[in-house]
Amino acid sequence: MKFSLSVMGFSLIETLFMLFVLALLFSMAAPSFQSIQARVQVQAASQMLLSDVLSARTEALRRERRVTLCVAASDVGAKATLPSACAAVGGVSAWHQGWLVFEDVNSNGLWDAGEELLQQRSRLSLKVSAAGNITVGRYVSFGASGRSLSLNGAFQAGTITVCEQGAKAKEAWLLVVNAVGRPRLEKGQIAICP
Repeated sequence: MKFSLSVMGFSLIETLFMLFVLALLFSMAAPSFQSIQARVQVQAASQMLLSDVLSARTEALRRERRVTLCVAASDVGAKATLPSACAAVGGVSAWHQGWLVFEDVNSNGLWDAGEELLQQRSRLSLKVSAAGNITVGRYVSFGASGRSLSLNGAFQAGTITVCEQGAKAKEAWLLVVNAVGRPRLEKGQIAICP
């Protein structure tokens, strides 16, 4: 007994047309799924950063010592490795490179030998960019009272913007650290994401 497509109810032309329509629908839906995936990665990265900032503040209160989060030094080509040093003062730094949380005994914003390392985060997804304004561009530090402090002891307040790399006129997450050291996440619009 021979079977043909027409016996099953569809001719070859009808089957090919249906496959063409399905392929067209899938190709139209793919960019939408990529956009959703990028939004989820940005939100997850911002929540991870907020969690670690809150954790650093809690540790500073618990230990009654300064605890600092610093931007990891850029390791070219090392995307999934844990960072082992803070970005140098005056160097190019961005939070998406990863970060370290440590007890900052000498209050210099850099993880030095003998200082206890509390947390390491590797580089964020390549689709995510995170950069802080000048006051929180390289570190966020909390004193023994849980207040955010700059290295000279003055209060530290600033915003870290987490967004989709290269996006224009899109939504971003803003991690805002206020003068008393309380961090929060806000949604905001950005003109362009670096």
